[in-house]
Amino acid sequence: MTDIEYNRMLEEIYQRFPSFQVVGDRAFKPGLGNMLALDEALGFPSRNFKTVHIAGTNGKGSVSHMIASALMSLPGPSNNLRVGLYTSPHLVDFRERIKVDGQMVEKEWVFNFLKDHKELFEKIDASFFEITTAMAFSYFSFRNVDVAVIECGLGGRLDSTNIITPMASVITNIGFDHMQYLGNTLEEIASEKAGIIKPGIPAIIGETSGVERVFIDKASACSTDIYFAEKLTPYNLSPDGAFRSFSHRDIDAREESLKSVITLATCLLASVEPSRMDLKGDCQKKNIKTVCTALAVLLRKMLDDSQKDLSETAIAEMVENIENAAHITGLRGRWEKLSDNPLVICDIGHNAHGMKLLMPQVERTYRERLDNSTLLANSGHKPRLIMFFGVMKDKDLASEVEFLPKDAHYLFINAATPRALPASDLKVKMDEFGFSGEIPGDGSISSGLQWIKENAKPEDFVFIGGSSYVVAEVLKLF
Repeated sequence: MTDIEYNRMLEEIYQRFPSFQVVGDRAFKPGLGNMLALDEALGFPSRNFKTVHIAGTNGKGSVSHMIASALMSLPGPSNNLRVGLYTSPHLVDFRERIKVDGQMVEKEWVFNFLKDHKELFEKIDASFFEITTAMAFSYFSFRNVDVAVIECGLGGRLDSTNIITPMASVITNIGFDHMQYLGNTLEEIASEKAGIIKPGIPAIIGETSGVERVFIDKASACSTDIYFAEKLTPYNLSPDGAFRSFSHRDIDAREESLKSVITLATCLLASVEPSRMDLKGDCQKKNIKTVCTALAVLLRKMLDDSQKDLSETAIAEMVENIENAAHITGLRGRWEKLSDNPLVICDIGHNAHGMKLLMPQVERTYRERLDNSTLLANSGHKPRLIMFFGVMKDKDLASEVEFLPKDAHYLFINAATPRALPASDLKVKMDEFGFSGEIPGDGSISSGLQWIKENAKPEDFVFIGGSSYVVAEVLKLF
């Protein structure tokens, strides 16, 4: 197999089985029928390893990578645990979606899997995401992983990944996104994402987002334990309301287990130093609570199964892996610095819920440059905030603009995908909302980067975002 053959095979799969990331609605196939049929035809690979299931509006990728990185530090049957990681979409390389111990699946394995099962995909009329999910499960089975961290693609209840029975179900947060598929209220969206909660499987909720009752009712119906990570603090071992239990276990044993989970979660939370983390976004302060709670639940179950204790050394190694998760797992595009002079930061935040968390950090970073007397003395110019900004056609731009900075110069661009809102249309809309800026060149990513190269001064701050596809293309070209 040559690189040409590999790329041709990938392109054929993209064309024959379009992805949601490329064509949107046309690729969306809710329901588990196809996925169950694929899994059965491939010999039920999804049953050959333990799993952790992650859903949520934002933060799924970061939480998935941190949990996978932490688990990689733990002892396994032979050496350390072998950990699979399935996420989407990819930014630079298709193989980012499927990793084992932080390493991407081999090109040859991808090529052979697609070649060997093309007729099966056509027979079932599988979607691109169903194919990649089946590929991930098959690869994890082939590599004999001990546990795989599986990120939902869209929603939860009807997502292709929801054929698994995990050790724990994690929901990071709830916000308005993909409403045409998931519902028009937070309660409806939460209900779809709560569809990954299963009978007897503990659930971890990162942020209740005002719809706590939806999760409590689902946990109650499933007779399981539910943990609310946002209520944890590093200094409180028994935070009020941090968990609720609906299981039918002996009440004394249940309370002892729940207390040990909370104790371990707060121990991990107190041990992680945010300043040492290589994921620098403000949102990670919320995500880390979800990660620590989920790991505590997973560790409690693993320790109960193995009847072993967790040493201080093991906890320290796990914390180190959390703090270095991006490096260990290859995660990119989360408040990632691309340049110092000018300062260039990119982030894949792409909806109102994400912008509400992200933009205060953008504005704070800009203010810090304005207040930097050394920077001002060396340059003689006032730093500018330059927003390199593009969105998709199906995004609710009106809900995002209230969080965007007005005192910035916008570069209106469009990524090279049919789903992108053309730069000319974006400029018209942003003009109407009161934002000023220009279309660099033809509005392409490459034209925007050329503008920065020619016009941005060393003291300026350039933020690149609005869409994961904008960030993905920038990372390929920067």
